[in-house]
Amino acid sequence: MQSLTQRIKRISRDEPGTSDVVEERLWRRPVFRLSENQRDGERIGVSRWMRQVKSEIDTGDVVHDDTYVIAISLRSTQAMFFHEYRLVFNGYVLPGMFQVTCPGSSARAIFYSTCDVMHLFVPRSRLHSMANEAWPGHDVPDLLRGNPGVAHDPCLEKLAHALLAADQTFDRYGGLYTDSIAVAVLSRLIELARRSPQSLSSTRRTGLPQWKLKRAIDYIEAHLARPISLADVASAAGLTRMHFAAQFRAATGVRPHDYLMKRRIEHAQELLIGESIALIDVAQRVGFQSQSHFTTVFRRFAGTTPKCWRDERLSRFV
Repeated sequence: MQSLTQRIKRISRDEPGTSDVVEERLWRRPVFRLSENQRDGERIGVSRWMRQVKSEIDTGDVVHDDTYVIAISLRSTQAMFFHEYRLVFNGYVLPGMFQVTCPGSSARAIFYSTCDVMHLFVPRSRLHSMANEAWPGHDVPDLLRGNPGVAHDPCLEKLAHALLAADQTFDRYGGLYTDSIAVAVLSRLIELARRSPQSLSSTRRTGLPQWKLKRAIDYIEAHLARPISLADVASAAGLTRMHFAAQFRAATGVRPHDYLMKRRIEHAQELLIGESIALIDVAQRVGFQSQSHFTTVFRRFAGTTPKCWRDERLSRFV
């Protein structure tokens, strides 16, 4: 077992543009940086598990004895997740899906595709203190421990992207910003627990059955470069158009059209950093008929233009 303090490395945080979101070389085993004015027991660490290859990888079991791990998916992927050696999720992980692993519990994942997951490592004492203050008389840790499955929450997705949007832009106060957003994530989890313990459980209680959802997403994946209508995807799942739209949203938290656009932009990002091809060619290879439409949708999901996004990513390797 690893404690949070065993994975913290003290360095100066005075260099401009230093990242507060650490990239994980090993799944859920980041090495965090700590400024001199922070105490180990109070640090909420934020890291990112990213894979650009589509081959299968088994992370193996990981246990943290004094730390809660909050995982928030930033992009679509296909995975299996095990909690305490029991399979709790098998299927497509969509942006905004999250999972909480409590201290002392084992976690293991098998990824089958590219992925991007943010992890927040929260000291046991800090979460318990916040929970007792926000919801006295209730055992929030017990609620979290009893709900190890994968759920969906668009608010958590937005908070995770807020962290990424400002990362590396601070000279001296990035750690304070990171900690503030991390506290907002904890507040949201406590709010979800207060509403209903089921909001921390599986997302697919009233949505599409797993096999129908898989058919729909497999159809989208196979036809990203072609025009796709709602009727096409509904037919692949064996449902009427309107019935499918409602069940897909109940299962995933997003409308079918938004999911399709998100997957096209994610695939475009893979092409932008993987090949030296013109933007219009990227647009056409992910199903857009014009570069202007591609740029508009790309900006909506990524917050910037395709060219700026690619230039910024490539500059990291110069």
